[in-house]
Amino acid sequence: MALFDIDHFKRVNDGFGHDAGDAVLREFAKRLKAAVRASDLACRFGGEEFAVLMPGADADTAATVAERIRQAVCDAPFPLPGEPLTVTVSAGVAVAAGAAGMPEAREALLKRADAALYDAKRAGRNRIGMAEAA
Repeated sequence: MALFDIDHFKRVNDGFGHDAGDAVLREFAKRLKAAVRASDLACRFGGEEFAVLMPGADADTAATVAERIRQAVCDAPFPLPGEPLTVTVSAGVAVAAGAAGMPEAREALLKRADAALYDAKRAGRNRIGMAEAA
C-alpha cells in the first residue's frame, strides 16, 4: 500500500483559492488513476491524501508504482486558470507482511505507510519513503 500527500497543499488553497485547490485534487486524481496498475485500487483518503492498495505487490513493485505516480505529478505543471502550477507529492509505502497464514492487520500496515510518508516529508518532500518490513 502507498499513502500520498500533496506537498504544501495549504499554500495552494491560501495562495490561489479553494477552487484552485479543488482543481489540483481533480488533476492529481486523474494522474494517479493513469499511473496505477489495473489491479490497484486508488482512492482519496482524506483532505489532500490518497491511498493506493496494490494487491500482490512486493516492495520493488510497490516502490515502482509509487515512483511512477510521483513522476506523473511533478513532471508537468497542473493546469490552473491564469497560470500552471508545479505540484509535488510525497508518499509512504508499506508492503503487507504475513507469516504462517497470519497476515498483518490493516491498521498496522496503514501505520507503517503513514510513518514512511512522514519520513519522506521530513527528508525534504517530493520523494518516496519505504517502511521497513514488519
